[in-house]
Amino acid sequence: MKKIIYLVKLGFTQITFSALVGKGRNCVTMLTGNAAYPTPSPALATITAACDRLSVANDRYDFTRSRLDLAERETAYQELKDLLRELGAYVQLTSEGDKDLILSAGFDVEKQRTPIGELPAPQNLRAVPAAGYPRTVDLRWDGVKGRSIYEVWICEGDFKDPANWTMHALTQKNHLRVDGLTSDAIYTFRVVAQGTAGASPASDVASAKAA
Repeated sequence: MKKIIYLVKLGFTQITFSALVGKGRNCVTMLTGNAAYPTPSPALATITAACDRLSVANDRYDFTRSRLDLAERETAYQELKDLLRELGAYVQLTSEGDKDLILSAGFDVEKQRTPIGELPAPQNLRAVPAAGYPRTVDLRWDGVKGRSIYEVWICEGDFKDPANWTMHALTQKNHLRVDGLTSDAIYTFRVVAQGTAGASPASDVASAKAA
């Protein structure tokens, strides 16, 4: 019998500021000491700090109604959303789509979908130095229908040697900014799409020099 793969439900649609803080704090509580998730990414301390920032910003704006405090609240809101998206991606990959494990991390699951079959490899991967950002490369590729998340892999050195490849990031978007690279070093990238039917083949590789 084929294993049912469940997807993490972020639940961000029309979520209020205070509800997002509560969601973030619940995830931290559920993941603290959870043996199924030994190395949460982002770190739980980072999630907690973002929850604190949004909570303070929300309270301050409710009191002052100033434009500056409104801008800070919106920035903190987006920051926490982005961090929880990244955390959801980590939970999705680590749980391998197991419903109970996803729930144990403080996330809900999407309604079960009918698998659409094996995914094709992501196409048209491009890697270019990020304009105005030293030691940074921008990646972009064509989206894959039915994917739940993308794995972005990075290689410094001979890309034909499997030992040189490491998974750099998980993202639900079809683009990524990779920073903190070594200046003038050449990096090679590839992308894998994950869906209900499993992993796609890897994309063709793309290389760029970090300025």
